[in-house]
Amino acid sequence: MESTTKKYLTISLVVIVAGVLDFATASFFQNVLHVPLFLDMIFAMAVLFVYGPLVALAVYVVNVVCACLKLIILYGKNDYIYLFTLSAFTIILVTWFFVRKKENLTKGVNFTFLYILTAAVCAALACAVVSGIISYFTFTLNVEAGPFDKIIFAFSGDQMSVLASCIIGRIPITVLDRCITTFAGFGISIAYKNILNSRIGGGRG
Repeated sequence: MESTTKKYLTISLVVIVAGVLDFATASFFQNVLHVPLFLDMIFAMAVLFVYGPLVALAVYVVNVVCACLKLIILYGKNDYIYLFTLSAFTIILVTWFFVRKKENLTKGVNFTFLYILTAAVCAALACAVVSGIISYFTFTLNVEAGPFDKIIFAFSGDQMSVLASCIIGRIPITVLDRCITTFAGFGISIAYKNILNSRIGGGRG
């Protein structure tokens, strides 16, 4: 009973810390460095590799709560940002479809790299569709907001509808973002597992 309680307390702590770190990381890259990427799920991906999709989704919920609070405090609105939890849920499910097969992550560097790359690209394409639909129906696009929305507006015109632009315009950035985030998360998950194993080994010794 005590070990079970300790396990849930550890997971709860991981969820809170990872969610806050994702929020801080995304804020740093977007607001300080002005990088046209999200980079808001690095630690959620790490948690996905270790604890699975439900805990990873909980991490993103903490992240989006922090983001909503920031927007409400600074601007008095949240810009429907909470709806993009659907995008995160899509990313987590698609990525988990691949990485749940743990044996495929230990078949050598080349195979593991290609396997994670495939998971990241598939998750990115699915995310582009979901996020594009959300952007279209919530009218959250702003032509002066930054490079991301400008890319979407660049696709719109006589040859392409706004909805198609919202989806297709997201693909390049989302694919790059997913690749960086997924590989970074995988690396962090390995480091986290090594720390846990060393502590368990040290405790036994």
